[in-house]
Amino acid sequence: MDTMTLVDNRIKAMSDINDRMDETSKFLHWDDTPYKLVKPDGKTLLTDAISVTPNMPKVFVHSVVADLMSGKWQTVVEGSISGRQSHIIETFADDNLIQADEYMLKRYGIPSLFGWLCNHVCVRWAIGVRWISQVIDGEYKIDCLPVDMRWTPFERGEEGLWWVCPQIFMSGSAIKRKYPDVNISEGDDKKYEVRDFWDGEKNELWIEGKKVEGRQEKNPFGHPPFVIVIPASGFMLRDEGYLKHEGEDILFLNAGLYTELARSLSLEQTSGYAGLYPAYEQERINFDGRPSEPVPELDESVAVREGERHLPVPRGDINKAGQTARVDLQTMIENGGPITPRQYNTPPSAILLAGETEMISRLQNSRKQALGIFRSQLVDMMIAQFIKVGKGEVLIGKQGKKTKYSPSKLGNPDEYTVNYQLTVKSRRQEIANLAEFTAAYGKLPLKWNLTNILMVDDPDGIIGELDIEKWKDADPSIGMFEGAMKYAGAAEDMEDGAEKDFKNWESMMLVDEGVRIVKQRMQPQQLPEEAATPQVEKPKSNANALLGLGSGGGGQTRPPQEVV
Repeated sequence: MDTMTLVDNRIKAMSDINDRMDETSKFLHWDDTPYKLVKPDGKTLLTDAISVTPNMPKVFVHSVVADLMSGKWQTVVEGSISGRQSHIIETFADDNLIQADEYMLKRYGIPSLFGWLCNHVCVRWAIGVRWISQVIDGEYKIDCLPVDMRWTPFERGEEGLWWVCPQIFMSGSAIKRKYPDVNISEGDDKKYEVRDFWDGEKNELWIEGKKVEGRQEKNPFGHPPFVIVIPASGFMLRDEGYLKHEGEDILFLNAGLYTELARSLSLEQTSGYAGLYPAYEQERINFDGRPSEPVPELDESVAVREGERHLPVPRGDINKAGQTARVDLQTMIENGGPITPRQYNTPPSAILLAGETEMISRLQNSRKQALGIFRSQLVDMMIAQFIKVGKGEVLIGKQGKKTKYSPSKLGNPDEYTVNYQLTVKSRRQEIANLAEFTAAYGKLPLKWNLTNILMVDDPDGIIGELDIEKWKDADPSIGMFEGAMKYAGAAEDMEDGAEKDFKNWESMMLVDEGVRIVKQRMQPQQLPEEAATPQVEKPKSNANALLGLGSGGGGQTRPPQEVV
């Protein structure tokens, strides 16, 4: 079986899921093909009706994407490595991603890989990227191409991805600029389908179903340089034809309701407009061929012949059942796609905020998990590629902020793993989290509270800073020495001689003060045991902080009433 037959067969097998993604895309760009009210047969257009196209689908998707993009990453490097090496691995991954963002902005006009992924993880069935890193003339180069999984057929094998083939549509002139040796005229504006096929052995270029000779290259990595992750949404059943429901997008809970809502709104608008400009009938005894008299204008009195009054044509009305049906529709849509923050007439309780956030999290969890797994796999790939292609130290990062790395600094990837978790928070939820954190302080491990209640990005870093604060409270000299080091470091970066001398003088003053405190403590004096051992007050939990978790009135109970 040749390459294109393999790809075409896979595209055919994915036709149902591609149709589903096209339907989602229609809702996101509904204004391009607005809704048209039809008769109950679903086919006959009502040309004299008012059709309304709701904006709910794209408002909802935009809200979820914005929440994901505001999230923060928690990085955990696990394995038998030192803390210093763990830090190097984290910064190596961050600098790679920063350099990739810089490349994507210049090459494709895409601001960031994370922004692209947040959008696609909500509206496509999978997310993917092609990542190729090389060292050319001692310079580290990244070729990062995010791929639209609607146009990226692929298959997996026992060892991971078997082959991947992104499809793009390019004009002839664009193809000529990118591939000068292709037999296409420079001024050709016709759109061509270009397929970039990768498997574990080779990379081939195909244009309009024809292989471009001389463009086949050996794959130096031994596997397709892609990361593809499918979110765990859509119930993951394995019935016949399951692929159609694999990786359901964020709209799948309401997919059948948006069109019905558009119909309901259109009926109401049409009915309301008909009330302002109703149809009339004029009774006549003798049909003499005269045209009907015009309907009187507002505030106009017109004399008519007996029996020739204009009478409104009876029409149907939107009854209570129809109005109730639309309320039910909106309720179902809100349940399937809650948007935060909601508006409240009175200050909401923390429990209400927590419940609201929990509903949002149910929609985001599979997306956040997919983004975390994707980032972990991408970092694994960039480390493996760098160790394979790197020979010495190279600079990695964006312009003006690059750091030197070498393969030896990354160690053996088999001895560690890099995990990522995306945390998404809202300001209102943070208030409830702080109250819960205060109430639980000292009753649970601090790291657990920071990670699971406050959901901080770097719990270990915060614990370290808290420890330093305790040490400073116990021994002021520690703060003096720390300040001296900061002033000395700041002085090194100053160019003005006077300012530099002043900072160094401040640094020396702090050192002298710190030394004085240490010497004073070392003098042989008989001190009480409490004074010899500095005491730091240990913070305690405060259950009163949970009072606000009740009703909007602050959790106060209702006073007892006398029953007569």
